[in-house]
Amino acid sequence: MISLVSELSASLPALRVHRTVAALILRWRREIWRSLAVALAVLFAGEASSVMAAEPAPAPPVDIVAAEFGVFVDGGHDELVLVPTRLVPHVVGQRYGWAIELRTARRSVSVREEYVRPPASPTADAAVASDPVRDSLQLPVATSRQVSQRQLVPVNGLIYGEWAVGPGEPAGHRTLRVVIENEAQLVFDYDMK
Repeated sequence: MISLVSELSASLPALRVHRTVAALILRWRREIWRSLAVALAVLFAGEASSVMAAEPAPAPPVDIVAAEFGVFVDGGHDELVLVPTRLVPHVVGQRYGWAIELRTARRSVSVREEYVRPPASPTADAAVASDPVRDSLQLPVATSRQVSQRQLVPVNGLIYGEWAVGPGEPAGHRTLRVVIENEAQLVFDYDMK
């Protein structure tokens, strides 16, 4: 038993040395990992800020392949068919509009429609119930302009815009300007009779 105690006490300094060396190695490894982590953080932060500071990549172009204006008619099986024409029947509920074929890699496109029509006629105003307040606030204008802005998703390269003849809407010449992505512009002139 005495020899076992003497052996243990003789090896005790060696264990302390091994523990000290092991602790140093662990500290050294932690310092290396800490330094490496700091270096990577600085590197990626620098790249991220340079990427964020760089100008955004230009959006893919939008090319107009074809465009058509006309009236929509029932094609059966819950389908609407665009029949090309520049003459829209002046019938309440008649649907009309445009179809544009695009070539683009974008998922959606910004479309602005500017619809210019003649002022309402006195007979059209008579069809709408008379309101003295509305009548006193109305200003005579040569034309009426309506603008709509929306995002459209091309389906098989096609986008559509649809309108319908409303009650009291006057007959006459119309202009519909369609602007895609604030770049490409199409103008459709037509008559409603």
